[in-house]
Amino acid sequence: MNEKLLVKCEKLDHYGRGLVRSNGKVIFVPGLLPDEEAYIEVVLVKKKFMIGKVLEIVKRSDDRINSKCPYNDCGCALKCFKYEKTLQYKEEKVKEILNKFAHVSLDELKIVPSDIIYGYRNKITLKVKNGVGYYKNGSNDFIGIDKCLLASDRINEIISALNSEDLSLVKEIVIKDFDQVMIVIDGKMNIDNLKKYAKSIYMDGKLVYGDEFVLASIKDLKFLVSKDSFFQVNCNVMEKLYDKVLEYLPKDKNKTVLDLYCGTGTITLFLGKYFKNVVGIEINKEAIRCANKNKVLNKLDNVKFICGDVSKEIHGLKADYVVVDPPRAGLSKKAISDILKIYPEVLVYVSCDPVTLARDLSLLKDNYNIVSVTPFDMFPFTYHVENVALLMRK
Repeated sequence: MNEKLLVKCEKLDHYGRGLVRSNGKVIFVPGLLPDEEAYIEVVLVKKKFMIGKVLEIVKRSDDRINSKCPYNDCGCALKCFKYEKTLQYKEEKVKEILNKFAHVSLDELKIVPSDIIYGYRNKITLKVKNGVGYYKNGSNDFIGIDKCLLASDRINEIISALNSEDLSLVKEIVIKDFDQVMIVIDGKMNIDNLKKYAKSIYMDGKLVYGDEFVLASIKDLKFLVSKDSFFQVNCNVMEKLYDKVLEYLPKDKNKTVLDLYCGTGTITLFLGKYFKNVVGIEINKEAIRCANKNKVLNKLDNVKFICGDVSKEIHGLKADYVVVDPPRAGLSKKAISDILKIYPEVLVYVSCDPVTLARDLSLLKDNYNIVSVTPFDMFPFTYHVENVALLMRK
């Protein structure tokens, strides 16, 4: 049996785990909050750190809440933390990362909260093993679930229905809940009982019921969403984020905007109403197909979409403003070089990873003033945080 250790949590790390020290060694303990004391055991030893498991909390934090979620080791690292404290944690996390990796200090940085902290997810991916559920953090250990508190009510109705079905030939199920519902099944099953919930059902990559797309509304825009389309999981915060992007771009009907890594064109189309021309670039063919359909759906003739690699398609283009929303890996050095050749007056950077954001800001700050960074709590009770940065040409 592993040794039982009495420890005190110093703070949360960037993954929402309690950080403690024992005999000069760092131990990360999921579920332990700052200033709490607990008996733990070490369950994993790495070269530079260890992972611990809480056996008993001896001194409980005043900021601990009794989580409504009954499942252990799920993706909600902060589910036992008061919501206002999770916001404070994310603010401090972004400040610390920006200071460490970009040498940028922004004392006025203030996170935008989610108005909905439960039931906000419009999409979930379910693993299947005698029912539906998730894998435990960092493993393939299955957790069967009856309900996910972060998912919408309709998604939870479908989870309940799925658990009554024969899923022996199914590996994974994705549920998307917008104005309409789409269910994407990896495997084979009887879908008769799912038809009352869904506008669209795919099985093994093929449309087997309903329409190819489902409809999603963002502000006064409509979007067709395909089975492979990327869409933010929290529509409430997505609208706030898009408002911030617009706020960061000086209003001028004569200005042109370039939207890089535009996906299905949500930001591109949102900006189309406010500027002379907006061009979106995206390498994913299916995303661009959706983007062009959404352009027609919303009757925006001043918007253009280009399908291709940003680093290739950007050459020869000009723009007054540039918006980038890259994948988690951030911008490549080549992409940064290409943006600097355009040298827009304003650069707005939307990021889902503060570390890669900070890395890229450090490469841009010789040419741009980093005016502001606004975090958004797109994923309440998880350690994830979205950010929007405003850069002005020097």
